[in-house]
Amino acid sequence: MAIASTGVSPAPRGGASRALLPSAWLIPDGHSARILDAIGGAFLVYRSGIPGFPLPIPQLVIIAILVLAVFRRPTRSFASAGWYPLTMTLLLVFLAAETYLNGLDPIRRAGSFAALMAFAGFLASGRIDVGSVLKGLGLGLVLNAVLFYLHVAPNAYEGKLTGFLQDKNAAALIYAVGALLLAIVTRRTLFRFLILFAGAVAIVLTDSRTTMAAYAVAVAYLLVSAKLGRGIQVAALAAAVLVFFWADNNLTTLGDYAFDRKGSDAFRMRIDFASALKAQAAPWYGSGLGTATVNLDSGTWFFHNSYQGLIVEGGAVLTVVTIAVYLIAGLGLRTNGFVDATTFDARAITAAALVVFLCAVRLGEVFYAPIGFLVIGVGLARLLDPIERGRPWWAS
Repeated sequence: MAIASTGVSPAPRGGASRALLPSAWLIPDGHSARILDAIGGAFLVYRSGIPGFPLPIPQLVIIAILVLAVFRRPTRSFASAGWYPLTMTLLLVFLAAETYLNGLDPIRRAGSFAALMAFAGFLASGRIDVGSVLKGLGLGLVLNAVLFYLHVAPNAYEGKLTGFLQDKNAAALIYAVGALLLAIVTRRTLFRFLILFAGAVAIVLTDSRTTMAAYAVAVAYLLVSAKLGRGIQVAALAAAVLVFFWADNNLTTLGDYAFDRKGSDAFRMRIDFASALKAQAAPWYGSGLGTATVNLDSGTWFFHNSYQGLIVEGGAVLTVVTIAVYLIAGLGLRTNGFVDATTFDARAITAAALVVFLCAVRLGEVFYAPIGFLVIGVGLARLLDPIERGRPWWAS
């Protein structure tokens, strides 16, 4: 794997007028983790709730970290990406208004969105330390697996690796994204391979077919894109999407999957069909936050397709804005220069965003899950310029 170098990268070939932006490490040499941020990262693994609290533990931990981080000085400036706080604020206002006009209470869902948006923004600005959160997340994922096989953590899926993550698809998603982002913590190629390999083993143990396929193509992209220019990388991403759909469909015919999953797959198809109908019937502005559910067999079920969920909850506005933010953060797009897409950090972030886009097709809530906004926060962090020493942060 290519190792990024510090300093200014050379100008792109072909006489382009804009040079590559400085290729700085998100996690510097000798990085020392902030204990509280690392603990917060570890608790992103724990999806259970606390009796009497309306939000699950990851959201509560994020809110606690935000309260602490408000009093910290940022190290990176949003001057070059002021669109993010502005866009997120306007999106929240729109979502709250359209939900209220649809006769629903927007407070709980909009509050969760606001916390996630602020979490990503604070990660990007340095108020919350990227390296600490990633290290904490890695520790949490390791402990979750160890405690699961020691029969201490919950076993919700008959031996499939879930633990405190409760759901095997949610577990697989977090192990996949976590492994890709955790690989940027180290600069040693051997350690990176070990992290990625451990992530692959964990995902196989969860038995999530969709995430297996998504992780496989994401790691393949990570490995082959080191020497590719941005245009070829985009073509490689398009090819990865096609390979994902082929692999995801064909995994259903391999081994025990062809027999053991017929009943559950048939019910998922019914949910998907009902979800598609509801998405088609939604107005352009959406049906309101919290409406991405269907009623089947006397039960209420969440959508399996996050894209349809965006359409139903916030219409074209939520769909376009959400996908655009993930694309910008994942690909490292800036208006005043090219972020060097060949560094390991850049390729790992893009691969993590690719996993989010692919898993969103089948795994339910993905885009507005804490792990998704961790990807956005880390991706935005490399777009921001450091605040000059001695200069007030509010003047940056």
